[in-house]
Amino acid sequence: MSEPRHVVVADPDPRERARVQELLRVPAEELGLALEVHAASDGQVALALIEQRKPALVLSEVLLEGLSGLSILRRLRATLPPGKVPPFVFITTMARESDRYWGLRNGAHGYVMKPYEDDLLQSRIRDVLREVQPEKLGIL
Repeated sequence: MSEPRHVVVADPDPRERARVQELLRVPAEELGLALEVHAASDGQVALALIEQRKPALVLSEVLLEGLSGLSILRRLRATLPPGKVPPFVFITTMARESDRYWGLRNGAHGYVMKPYEDDLLQSRIRDVLREVQPEKLGIL
């Protein structure tokens, strides 16, 4: 296994955070990655974790208390240089096509609508970890 890579999981529901953390294991094992997961229940905590940990991936609900997932992504894109914004995958109850469009239009690397199949989320995580930042993950 490689040196641990940080992942931030932001969701107000502790069961959802635990589920996503569990689902991360399969793609990480397949890619030979050690992941250290940091959980946040609101947007302010999520932003602080992202700034402190410089994660390889952020998995976030759009609807977060204090600061939405979309606001976090916009803020990071406005303040960080290109290539330094971690890839975002939104896992959200915001299920309209227009919501998905705005999430992707604002720079998300994926938009998974709740309820979702475990395989779908794992596939999206695997794709992002493999394709978006392979040099940062040491899997080139």
